[in-house]
Amino acid sequence: MIVYVDMVFLTNLAVDGTVLLTTAKVRRLQPKRRRIALSAGMGAVYAAGMFMADVPYLYSFAVKVLVSLAMLLCAFGYGSPLRLARLMGTFYLVSFATLGGVLGLTFLLRQSRAPWSDLSLSPDGGLLLELPLQFLLLAVCFALSVWLFRGASASAERTGQLDSLIVNVAVTIGGETRECRGLVDTGNRLYDPLTRIPVMMMEASLWKEQLPSGWAERLKDEPADSLVAGLDHDSSEGYAWGDRLRLIPYRGVNGNTRLLLAIKPDSVSISPSGAPSRHYKRVLIGMDGGTLSPDGSYRAIVHPDLGMSFDAEAAPSQTA
Repeated sequence: MIVYVDMVFLTNLAVDGTVLLTTAKVRRLQPKRRRIALSAGMGAVYAAGMFMADVPYLYSFAVKVLVSLAMLLCAFGYGSPLRLARLMGTFYLVSFATLGGVLGLTFLLRQSRAPWSDLSLSPDGGLLLELPLQFLLLAVCFALSVWLFRGASASAERTGQLDSLIVNVAVTIGGETRECRGLVDTGNRLYDPLTRIPVMMMEASLWKEQLPSGWAERLKDEPADSLVAGLDHDSSEGYAWGDRLRLIPYRGVNGNTRLLLAIKPDSVSISPSGAPSRHYKRVLIGMDGGTLSPDGSYRAIVHPDLGMSFDAEAAPSQTA
């Protein structure tokens, strides 16, 4: 078998550089490009040296770990033992994930054959996997693997950030209580302009049985003021909540001012997972006729005045 050392060097240079850049992306670091290039060059020289010098102990587990440490120190610096350990874990995670992606995509793109036909045992009992890949196919598989890993990492990070803003919400109106998960929206600054009471949003479908007939669906397309104007106060339908109804002006994304249907609750309890609840009375519940979360992960939008004020102990209830 003919091995072109220059190709081994260049291939490992590109692979190591990509893995280091992906590690920096996952750890939210911005190292200098020349340090990444120098670190990748160290890894490429080490890989190419395998075919130039027959020194078995240079390729032992301990030496491989030391080379990895040297590459990480060169690329990112030291900082602290914990930082270095996290960098090491991320570096190996990215390496294993991309290598697994390359192997998986290779078997997927190759012609149908028994997977064990490429496996063999070396004279010293090792397991050999023969993958006669063209360079272009290897590059494509590696690029796809890195792209998939970075996409999965970014998705997991976004999910983690979202979960940190999710709280448990319990709203009581007229003796009826509805519980759901709510998202603390730090950009929500909606207040009743007269009383400066904060307004949180909730899906109207949760109160479908308590609202006048059809309101939960009609709120999506019809103005809230027209619904209130058509309410028959002489009937029992919706009259029990008549003194709780509010119309809150707000500016939509298109810049137009509209009116939001809001209801004055008896109380609102908000708590993060595993934390004590806080109880509020000085709050309004805006009714949304649609679905607040496409995947149903939350059904309420919590005002930051309510959701961002938690401490170690539950605070006493606020009164109106």
